[in-house]
Amino acid sequence: MSLVAWLVLGWPAPLAAEELRLHAVFGDRAVVSLGDERAVVATGETGPGGVRVLRTRPGAAWVEIDGEQRELRVEPRRTPARPDAPREGDAEIRVHRDSRGDHALTAGLNGVAVTVVVDPEVDSVLLRATDAERAGIDPDAGRSVRIRGAYGTRHGQRVRIGQVQIGSLRRAGVSAIILPDADLPRSRLGQSFLEHFALEPDGDALLIRER
Repeated sequence: MSLVAWLVLGWPAPLAAEELRLHAVFGDRAVVSLGDERAVVATGETGPGGVRVLRTRPGAAWVEIDGEQRELRVEPRRTPARPDAPREGDAEIRVHRDSRGDHALTAGLNGVAVTVVVDPEVDSVLLRATDAERAGIDPDAGRSVRIRGAYGTRHGQRVRIGQVQIGSLRRAGVSAIILPDADLPRSRLGQSFLEHFALEPDGDALLIRER
């Protein structure tokens, strides 16, 4: 099957310019239109407006109309550049404060639902030991690390999460640190995940979106 696209081709009077188009080529058949009339025309046959297809090749066709021969070409559709600002339909998550005052949401860790607090101030995803266990993450498979925080220095296990997903946003192989439940009131979504996305305030909420 050939490339499907649009071609706007000029045409002398009395036909208006931009009327004759080649949409696609399938072997010895061409999809052509003239104004509102569109048809699949085989080589040697006549289609809309008396357009006769003489021969085809991948992505192009030679046609004849009113005794004049010309080549029509299929051109790829152009995808508009993505603007910096998010557009309607772009992947994005808006996180509001919960009853505790945290920007918390439900994330999928290896397909298991876990409540996490969005925290761009921490370098890594921080997991409570019970949340890590629910997600099937073995702390013994990691390495021992020490982290400093508001509660002083704590010992944890650095691991990797197979997949982290919030809404339609996802990353694989995300670095995380498992801490004892007593040292971490709530699991936190840190920069090891957030650095791959754009994060910006939206009133009292946080907006996380694809860059």
